[in-house]
Amino acid sequence: MPELRPGVFAARSAPKRLDRLREAADLLDQATAADDKAAGRFAEARVDSTPFGISPQARELAARWAAALAAREADARVLGDATSDLAGRLRMAAESTRSTGFRGRLAVAP
Repeated sequence: MPELRPGVFAARSAPKRLDRLREAADLLDQATAADDKAAGRFAEARVDSTPFGISPQARELAARWAAALAAREADARVLGDATSDLAGRLRMAAESTRSTGFRGRLAVAP
């Protein structure tokens, strides 16, 4: 019966973990692209909006609509940037664990 050595299992499972980190980073890149696309659509909707009319109420409604679209566009861009940053961190973690043997946890900002 072969002797069990503590580091052997970790060494065998490390490539799988690194592949999972890279796959997760790829999925986050796809989410980033979706966020960017959504931000672009909000921007287009804001620019291409049809005026609601000339009454004060219609102008106020149009201004609120434009402000809501601008806020959603900004939210989508912030989310895209944060998602892209996280994807980069995952890729760096995958590369750094290979060279340094790092076994710690990733810290993620809220």
